[in-house]
This record gives sequence, C-alpha cells and structure tokens, in this order.
Amino acid sequence: MQNRFTLKELLSTIFKAALRSRYLQYRGSRIVYLVLKALGTLYKALFAFCNDVIVPTIWSTKFRLPKAHSFAEGRYITIMLGFVEPQWRDFFDKYIAKAMVFVDIGAASDAYYTIRACKLNPRIRVIAIEPILTEYRYVLWNIHLNSCLRNVIPLNVALSSIEGDAVMLGYKVKVTTLDNVVEESHLPCVDVIKIDVEGMGAEVLKGAIKTITKCRPVIFFEVHNKEEILALRNLIEVLKYRAMRSYGGMYLLIP
Repeated sequence: MQNRFTLKELLSTIFKAALRSRYLQYRGSRIVYLVLKALGTLYKALFAFCNDVIVPTIWSTKFRLPKAHSFAEGRYITIMLGFVEPQWRDFFDKYIAKAMVFVDIGAASDAYYTIRACKLNPRIRVIAIEPILTEYRYVLWNIHLNSCLRNVIPLNVALSSIEGDAVMLGYKVKVTTLDNVVEESHLPCVDVIKIDVEGMGAEVLKGAIKTITKCRPVIFFEVHNKEEILALRNLIEVLKYRAMRSYGGMYLLIP
C-alpha cells in the first residue's frame, strides 16, 4: 500500500522547506527583510507602554527582548516564526540532540541558541557567554522565562586569546579564554560550540586551541572579517576540520 501524505503532513513539509529557504530569510532577500522589519515594527507597537517586548515562538518558548534600536526589529518575527539562521538550523538541532556540553559564545540578548539547546536536549549543559552587561541581563531573564536554570551557566565575560579586562559600552568586563572557562567550569569536554562575536572570532579561537584539540567539538562560526577567515583556515589545515559554508558568512566546522 502506498503511503499518502495527509494535508497536515503536506503543509508541515512545505513549512519546513520554507524555513530552510534562503529567499524567505531577512539576509537572503531584501524584500523579505523589509516585510519582516515592517511586521516587527507593528508588533513592537503592541508593547508601547512596556519596557520590553515579549515574543512567543512556534516551538513553545518565549523571549523577553529589548525595544532598543540596537535590536533589529525584523528579528522579533524571525524568532517568532523560527526563521533564525536556517543555514544552521537542521545541523544545530542534530548535533545538540546528542551533545552533553554546548558553549554559546556571543549569546546576545535573546540567547536563542542557548534556549533552543535547553529545550531540545533536557540533559545538556550550556555555558552561555555574553560580555555586554545590558545584553547579559536579557540572557538571565530568558533563561528564567524558559525554565532553563538547571541547564545553563551564564557568564558575563568576554572571550579572547589572553586574560585581562575591557570596557564595553561603559561597563568593565573580565576577559578570559575558552580554555580557562572549560577548566574553571570543570567540564570534561565540549561537544558543540557556537561563535558569533562580531569580528573577534579569531582571538576566541586562539584562546580555545587546547579545548578544540582535546574535544574535537562541532563548531558553528559566523564570520565577519578577514582575520576570522584566516583563523578559520588555520583551524581547518592544522586541526583537520572540514568546513561547510553557507550564505551570510555562516560556517559549520566538523572534525
């Protein structure tokens, strides 16, 4: 007997394909970007008398997000509908499902990948790293809002190749290395790493060589400049990683 799709299954298949389509993402289409931004502006208007915006999602989570102009308005709808970086989506879900430890470097105010990892894998331990204090406060709120307190260790630090201190947006922040974070957190190993640090990824990798060499984690890396590309090439050549590149400077590094 032939298997037949029900209408629900067919619509689900079409929707999942749409989530992966480049042209339905704000980075893949200027028109879609403008539509998402317009919808995001309208949605934000519903919270005109609130300090923040609450965004529910199609995968049963909620996010408390800032109303500041630094937070792209189109991202409200992107998060709501699950359109966040489809280049990584299926791969991220696959590797997180069987991971024990995930390090989210550059968690940002939504802590999207931290929360997704927590919900996909109840056993996982997540280190959520966000150096900017105003963003970090939202990380804490979103961890609490989604009942991920048992899974997540939030850290208000910046990662680099050396230790020290830095000033970010008027706040002093500790600078350390991923190798030190792993050691101080008593982690036996790390299975998945996500790096999105607005151009400082090369320094982050330099401070993570011990961890990467020992654990051979899968790495999701968003590239912003030439220095990050050179660091990426070094990782591929020296540590024998295989790189998969998608539009928007999104890389998946597999040992």
